[in-house]
Amino acid sequence: MSKNNSLQNYLIQTIKLSKRETDFVKNKLNHLELKKGDSLLNIGDVCSSAYFIISGSFYQYNHDDDFNIKVIDLYSKEDWMLNHRSFTSRKPSQNSIEAFEDSTVYELSIESIHELIAISPSFLKLGKILDIANNRLEFFDQNKSADEKYRYILTQKPMLIQKFPLTIIASYLKISPETLSRVRKRIN
Repeated sequence: MSKNNSLQNYLIQTIKLSKRETDFVKNKLNHLELKKGDSLLNIGDVCSSAYFIISGSFYQYNHDDDFNIKVIDLYSKEDWMLNHRSFTSRKPSQNSIEAFEDSTVYELSIESIHELIAISPSFLKLGKILDIANNRLEFFDQNKSADEKYRYILTQKPMLIQKFPLTIIASYLKISPETLSRVRKRIN
């Protein structure tokens, strides 16, 4: 973590861990470098880690009945990512997570999270990692208008618009590319 303080700052500011507690986390991290197209999770695998993105971007997806990609979530620098359902249920994932570009992440395994919780109840706050990822997914599963969904990423995740093509963003927002084009004209 010495080369990159973004995770340390995140843990101190967002999860409110002390410097000493962040050092415990640092000792449990695995540093990974991935190339565009590399998978962190494949359909059928159990998600056993949470990942913090240092650089790059990822998308979580599955396929519809016609084998078209259905984007479940998008991730960029300083996001946590995981397949929440598989991670918490310990069941095979119905989604894949793939690097959209060359990327670097820290991996924190579920075993390491359990070890940290055994050290101190403060590490229960790591559960916020799961909540942040899941809350974003729940937002898009609600009956929000296309305008509301697009405004959400404009205000909460503007980097996504710079990283991903409109077809992927439209799939993420669960709208057609044509609808996204109309929304962008109205809002921008």
